[in-house]
Amino acid sequence: MLKRALICAAILLIASSCAKSAASIRPTSTPTTVASAELSPVPATFPSLPALTPTSSASPTPFTAFTVKPAVDNLKIRVNPGRLFEALMMVNQTDELTVLGTAPGSEWTYVKTADGSEGWVFSQLLQSSVDLSRVPVREPKNVVIIKGRVVDVSGMPIQGIGFDVSQGESSDVSSNPAFTDANGLFFSFLPDTASGAWKVSFTATDCKSNIWSDSTCTTYKPGFTGNVDPLTQTVNLPQSAEPLTFTLR
Repeated sequence: MLKRALICAAILLIASSCAKSAASIRPTSTPTTVASAELSPVPATFPSLPALTPTSSASPTPFTAFTVKPAVDNLKIRVNPGRLFEALMMVNQTDELTVLGTAPGSEWTYVKTADGSEGWVFSQLLQSSVDLSRVPVREPKNVVIIKGRVVDVSGMPIQGIGFDVSQGESSDVSSNPAFTDANGLFFSFLPDTASGAWKVSFTATDCKSNIWSDSTCTTYKPGFTGNVDPLTQTVNLPQSAEPLTFTLR
């Protein structure tokens, strides 16, 4: 009994100390952002404490423009991201381009030339020491977007899967290629006048895909065969909010 009495007295002493500390705490301001994690509930025998205001918060590092050079001569700078848009001009490997952003999916980069002209170039044709997929997204204007995704049978995103987006069946029909990003998503940008039915067909698997087990990109990881299901889908523009879904097996 004496031992139990001592424990109860200790608990009462701790509760009294917490109540005294709580009375001296005053929030300096109301936070504008609430963290997603939740605090564990305070036991009913203890008084509730007011939320503490963080004394400082980390700010995102602002994007700083940087320069790159074309990997090839006669690189086309286009009005919008995609082969179906006209070229504004061409630049050579000796020209410097300032990176201002990337389109969703990071396949196309928005750049400014030395004379102040701005436009879009295919990201894989740029020499860059910076990972262009980390450049802030710049939404292109006056475009129609066909969006799709590729996952494996467990739902894991698959990167580096190529598709061709085209309309019509003639051999000279214009097409627009697109590859999936690290999130398994691909974006095909079309002129805002595009309408009707468009065919989206699997074409290739890039060496940067996460299905390869070796650096030579010749052997699949266990469980993969490299087959995409379905091989082709048709989408009527404008596309619904849901992307086309393909499964890589």
